Amino acid sequence: MSLNPCYGIPAEQIARICRVSLKTAMRWKRGATRPPQTAIMMLEGDLGSFDPEWRGWLLRNGKLISPEGWEVTTGDVLTLPLLRAQIAGYQAKERQILAMDGQPEPGELPAIRA
Repeated sequence: MSLNPCYGIPAEQIARICRVSLKTAMRWKRGATRPPQTAIMMLEGDLGSFDPEWRGWLLRNGKLISPEGWEVTTGDVLTLPLLRAQIAGYQAKERQILAMDGQPEPGELPAIRA
């Protein structure tokens, strides 16, 4: 016997998330009928239901949660382009400074002086 995937979720919430009638949600909760697999994945919040590359990633309480347990908010996601631009700027500045000092760039072999 498998655990009812609707256990612990109010019927109203099931109906809203899965876009089914309250009557259908109550049948799923009672175990009278089994929800389709897509409904189960929606209730679990598994993004793999939308794209296999996202299997194991969850949406819970407004957070995106990785399979490893890392949590990010929508605000965190929106800052990624800014962070990337800042990192690229710092790397460019570091290359400038290293070029002025005559030091090799990271990963570059130092010049041999005779």
